[in-house]
Amino acid sequence: MSTTAMTAERLFEAGHLRRLRLGFLIAVGIHLALFLVLPHPHFEPYRLREKAVIELVNVPSEFVIPPPPAEIPKKDVVTEIVPSSDPGAEETIGETVFDPADRVAVPVPTRPTGYVDFYDRPPVLVERVDPVYPEMARQAELEGVVLLKVGIDEHGRVREAVVLQSIDGLDEAALEAIYHWRFEPAMQRDIPVPVWYAVPIRFSLRG
Repeated sequence: MSTTAMTAERLFEAGHLRRLRLGFLIAVGIHLALFLVLPHPHFEPYRLREKAVIELVNVPSEFVIPPPPAEIPKKDVVTEIVPSSDPGAEETIGETVFDPADRVAVPVPTRPTGYVDFYDRPPVLVERVDPVYPEMARQAELEGVVLLKVGIDEHGRVREAVVLQSIDGLDEAALEAIYHWRFEPAMQRDIPVPVWYAVPIRFSLRG
């Protein structure tokens, strides 16, 4: 190793202790400056926000039991029925004669009081009766579509019909036929409901 390199290395080693002291003094000075500049923390003892209040209550040694309520008299209940020897008109049942050949009158359901405007599933045609082509309309070669507004009840029967698109000479035949059509009723949340429904009936001489 050359003499110049050895001299530089010795000079660096000689100044190492000086640099270490200088760095220590700078670090101490920075800590002192931070200690003087930064605010000092202030600690206070913890205090409970609520205080437990214990209140002594004087409990009586004897309890007064109120008297029971007055008894309500019961009404007399008939437990035995004595048949009358001379029944009146209310107790007499007239004679009835049953004839199996007689037909039992089945009450016809009344027309729905109202039709709903919204439904989940529309009516489905299950039975169709073709209209009778009027002879005069056939001779006049009348053809076309009669559009009907049909009131279908919750049983799938046609209760009302109104002509929306008319063809003179064919309206009556369309109205007579539509009352014989049968539908599966419209459904609203799995419940059959009465609705208005548009039904076109086509008249064609070509089949």
